[in-house]
Amino acid sequence: MKSFRVALALRMAWGVLALLAAAGAVSVLALRSILYSQLDGTLLHLAEVEAQAGAAASGPEFEFHEGVLLAAREGPSGELTRYAQLWTQDGQPLVRSRNLSADLELPKAALAETGAGQVAKLTQVWRGKRIRSVVYPLELVGAAHQVHLLQVAAPTEPLHQTLGRFTVLVAFLTVLGTAGAYALGRKLAAAALRPTGEITAQAEAISAGTLSERITAHADVDEFTRLVTVLNRMLDRLDQAFQVQRLFTADASHELRAPLTVLKGDIDVTLKRERTAEEYRETLVRCREEVERLARLATDLLVLARSDASLPLEHVAEVELRGLVNRVLARFQPAAAARQVRLVSESEEVVVRGDERLLDRIVTNLLDNAVKYTRPGGTVRIELSRDGNAVLTVGDEGPGIRPEHVPRLFVRFFRGDPARRRDEGTGLGLAIAKAGAEAHGGRLEFLGNAPGAVFRLMLPLAAAATDAREPAATWSAAS
Repeated sequence: MKSFRVALALRMAWGVLALLAAAGAVSVLALRSILYSQLDGTLLHLAEVEAQAGAAASGPEFEFHEGVLLAAREGPSGELTRYAQLWTQDGQPLVRSRNLSADLELPKAALAETGAGQVAKLTQVWRGKRIRSVVYPLELVGAAHQVHLLQVAAPTEPLHQTLGRFTVLVAFLTVLGTAGAYALGRKLAAAALRPTGEITAQAEAISAGTLSERITAHADVDEFTRLVTVLNRMLDRLDQAFQVQRLFTADASHELRAPLTVLKGDIDVTLKRERTAEEYRETLVRCREEVERLARLATDLLVLARSDASLPLEHVAEVELRGLVNRVLARFQPAAAARQVRLVSESEEVVVRGDERLLDRIVTNLLDNAVKYTRPGGTVRIELSRDGNAVLTVGDEGPGIRPEHVPRLFVRFFRGDPARRRDEGTGLGLAIAKAGAEAHGGRLEFLGNAPGAVFRLMLPLAAAATDAREPAATWSAAS
């Protein structure tokens, strides 16, 4: 894995390299321009001096200041040699300085430029070395020289040597600056990452058994306050999730152990002596009831486990919710009649998309609680409508939900009445209904007591559902 410290140092180094390289290139180009400008100025000044000095002469009588300005010297000072040559206007050589062993070259472009009365400046290769020339029309200083041109030249090697040394210096400073930026970047990155290392060390020290501990390193520093806060909030959620998981595991173990204990007890008692066929039958019936209870509990736990894992629904199709509600009401009619409870339903045709078996389970759990807690002679009301979503409201005429029980109403294995018998349920009904609603992209809410408990289930409508509302149908069953 790539180190952030190295990555930051490399980015700083590349940035400084690009900056210094750009500045160096601009500096070299600027120095080159300055040196050439100075050289041109020197040559132009020399040309003007020679032109003024020779203004009274013409043709071969023109003389140069050989001992003052154009002298060729031995040693390093020889680099300062200047050359001069007089030309006719059509490019024929007339007089050259004594330090020239051969005529200079006068390009046609320079002749054309001087012919227009302008000073020509050019760089050329002469006898294997580069020279810079200024071609000066002498008509600028006197009528006697209207047909003469004065060319003054100098080698550019000293200029290029200066540029070369300066370029090497710039390259050296660029490399040095880049290396310094890399070293500084690593040092700054190390200083900047030191707090994250301490925070990481504290986080790594927190294990599953010490989730109550919190990170305190650099919690008072503005730049790291948010990081520490986010990590501590995550630990809060993990701690809460672990506690819920432990409680869920303990409750599930208890619920599973109870029917297994009953099964083992009935079987042990039956096997102590010979029994009649009727006694064996009674034992098998009791064992079957406990097995069915175990199967229901296992199914409930599987539904919740799939919900926790955010697994997609298994069998998704369009479901006509009014027909499903009516089928569930028909199943509950005998139990409601036995308790002298009246079932009243008012519903519209509503189509949702989801798992019909899970939707059936959700409606069944809501109606089961409503019928179970409604007082004898009371009424359970079911309303199904559309209001941007499918809305199913179930209300009973029971004692309602105590205020202290509302926060834990959808908690798994929670039973509001501790006096309830074990065979009256596992405390998973509302938890499964809520998880099933959320799996369909909806929600289940407790609306309050009026005077009995009122729950509202909201589900998204199917995309293909029509917007036309059909008249509401009423389903009623009296005791």
